[in-house]
Amino acid sequence: MLTVPHFLELRQYFNNHEVGKPFSVTVDKLAGIWYCTPRYAKLIVRKLCELGWIEWKAGRGRGHTSVLTLLTDSGEILLREVKLRMEQGNVKEAMELMNRFGAAAVKEQFMDWLSAGMGFSTQAVSNKLQDTLRFPVYRSILTLDPGLIYYDFDAHIVGQLFNTLVEYDQESRTVTPCIAHSWESSVDAREWTFHLKKSVMFHHGRELTAHDVVFSLDRLRLNPERFESSWMFQDIEKIEAIDHKTVRIRLKEPNYLFLRFLSTIPASIVPEEIVRAGEAEFGKKPVGTGPFRMVRPNEGICILEAFPAHFQGRPHLDRVEILIFPEMETGRLKEPDWTSVMISHGDASKAQRNAWIKGNSEWLDMETLFCCCSLLVFNQRKSGPQNHPKFRQALHHIIDRERMIAELGGDRIFPAQGFRPYRPVPDKMTEANSSTSRSDILALLKASGYQGETFRLLTTEYHEEDAVWIRERCESFGVHMEIEIIDPSEFAAHPSLSQHDCVLFGNIFSDDEVGELEMYLQKNYFLCAFDEPMTEAVTKAAVSVFRESDEEERQRKLADVENLIWQTYSVLYLIQKKSNTSFHKSVRGVTINASGWLDFHKIWFHPHVSP
Repeated sequence: MLTVPHFLELRQYFNNHEVGKPFSVTVDKLAGIWYCTPRYAKLIVRKLCELGWIEWKAGRGRGHTSVLTLLTDSGEILLREVKLRMEQGNVKEAMELMNRFGAAAVKEQFMDWLSAGMGFSTQAVSNKLQDTLRFPVYRSILTLDPGLIYYDFDAHIVGQLFNTLVEYDQESRTVTPCIAHSWESSVDAREWTFHLKKSVMFHHGRELTAHDVVFSLDRLRLNPERFESSWMFQDIEKIEAIDHKTVRIRLKEPNYLFLRFLSTIPASIVPEEIVRAGEAEFGKKPVGTGPFRMVRPNEGICILEAFPAHFQGRPHLDRVEILIFPEMETGRLKEPDWTSVMISHGDASKAQRNAWIKGNSEWLDMETLFCCCSLLVFNQRKSGPQNHPKFRQALHHIIDRERMIAELGGDRIFPAQGFRPYRPVPDKMTEANSSTSRSDILALLKASGYQGETFRLLTTEYHEEDAVWIRERCESFGVHMEIEIIDPSEFAAHPSLSQHDCVLFGNIFSDDEVGELEMYLQKNYFLCAFDEPMTEAVTKAAVSVFRESDEEERQRKLADVENLIWQTYSVLYLIQKKSNTSFHKSVRGVTINASGWLDFHKIWFHPHVSP
């Protein structure tokens, strides 16, 4: 019997009745409130009386009124129940109860309690000290299957759960060993042999073998319609397990980025029998070889625990608890007195600001530009005004980036010239970004043949604020725009653009060749919006990068691809964004990866420095 919800429903229905003042009501009325039979309503009444929450004097005879007295208010009962459910890990249920029944004051108390539990804590568990990091995120996790990853936070969690054959060191820009302790390749970069470490264990207790590597890569390359990242492995002609710990891969053509592809999240090595047992379930309850293992995945909380048998050494942190609040406004939770390793995109937290004002030397600050670039991608496969380059050029000038940053603020820091914030800007791009008068913009619209047609933009809630600003700006120039907001899960499954003229989304560029190639060659980014000639030109130019052994020449080829897109205004680069991280000096090993997230397995907390 769900006693607390029954009382909350009762109190909500009779919210105009004061505590301690009796009033008349029938059993049938209560049955209607609780959507149950009169007989069951009487059982609920009895239970509420036993708890001392109500007083009940039954009327004589069927249909006669009884007298009900509410003996307590619902605030404390709700708060106690919601806290209990949160502690049990039932985050979604707790939030639904609070959102449904909580008054403003009770919600504020709950947020204070919840905020106090964020950050780092140490407590005794089974006579051992356990270090836990708890923090909120304001978006759902869609999947933890490495092959199906689309959103950056999902990819970050997957990176804690899985490993790849090799790793890419962002600082030194070199490929380093991981599951493979060594490898060799032929002179023409077509044949690669990888030697695997011994005793690399999956979380469910089985040792990883060469057959798991073959399965993991074949799964991607042989199913291009299912796995968007399969483009990275289409050069593979043959992959085989030479023995238990040796893998040989033969390529159709030389590929000088092949090692980099093998270090990406989609190339994570997965256990064959677990995936074959059910891919959907695997995406919810993943099993990998990473430094953390998943112990509790549900809609409201994601709990990771250190994997003691990890082949690179056990993490210092014992447990990570990620509370998921997709319906809550970002930043709604108050920060703890110290924000430890929390990342805030844009504005600093209250605790950080106070520390800076007071000159608190206990705080260390790290700012990283993680290159999140917002993009407007036009659908040239649909008939409409966006087919004309003059219309796209007009929108480029209508969207005044500096003005957008000034009016919206937040994590928007400067206009984007491309993916990389510090890339040298060619003269042509500088000219294209120069200020254009209203009359010139209107002339471009007229030259495009635009006659007031409705222009349809597709995006997710993450970019709704930007979309609304763009719509208002377009309307001021006579361009009529409609916005459709879809769920991120729909957007991830490369959106159908048949009814839309453009798509607004953000891409976190990891400052390397693979991230840029992904945008050009992966179907759920740019390719689905190019016309056939543009698709062919971009694909041919991008694939030529694979065949180039010289890094500087590869960079030149990539610049040519980006320039081609710029010249045709096929994609508008809008705003670059940043991430601020502040942490207490007790936190050691703070590393922010290329996507702006904290690497959990690298941090530890100094026991003699109190947070």
